[in-house]
Amino acid sequence: MVHGQGVITTKDNAQLISLSKGGTIQDIYVAEGDTVKKGELLAKVVNLDLQKEYQRYRTQKGYLDKDVNEISFILDKENESGLITLDGTRSLSNKEVKANIELVHSQIRAKELKKTSLDSEISGLQEKLSSKEKELALLAEEINILSPLVKKGISPYTNFLNKKQAYIKVKSEINDIESSITLKKDDIELVVNDIEALNNELRLSLS
Repeated sequence: MVHGQGVITTKDNAQLISLSKGGTIQDIYVAEGDTVKKGELLAKVVNLDLQKEYQRYRTQKGYLDKDVNEISFILDKENESGLITLDGTRSLSNKEVKANIELVHSQIRAKELKKTSLDSEISGLQEKLSSKEKELALLAEEINILSPLVKKGISPYTNFLNKKQAYIKVKSEINDIESSITLKKDDIELVVNDIEALNNELRLSLS
């Protein structure tokens, strides 16, 4: 049964009814001369085109409802863990949504690998820094020992000068290492922000 709007035209006490969507009258529920009220069912009209269109929209709604339920489930799991995982998307029926999630995940994975690499580089630099700081402390101790000996003429000045130059060189190397660590930490912060932005983008695309 299709409900539709029509137009009643009055002419010489005659009531003419037209159908805005067309179709075939299958049943008539009133007789000629009956008094009818607004909203009362007058006839049953069959329109195959409208029925097909209705069925098409109903089918589309079924697919959309399924997508919404699947995505809602993924978002509920994400709320528990804080992340949208690929495992949670494997059951998705919508290939376009699934492909988009996989693309963003590959970008996130690349960022995570970059962060891991930067963490490893920082770890190596910190070990090198620790070694250089020990070397610097040893040179400082040797300089303190040599200084009074040089003044007394017991130790040659060239030896003292070499230690001073070595101290300055190691100090410069330490400064360079510390600068490198700072830069890499800044890079990590940028990468972490990128990962967060990608996760937000993913959440928004599913909302």
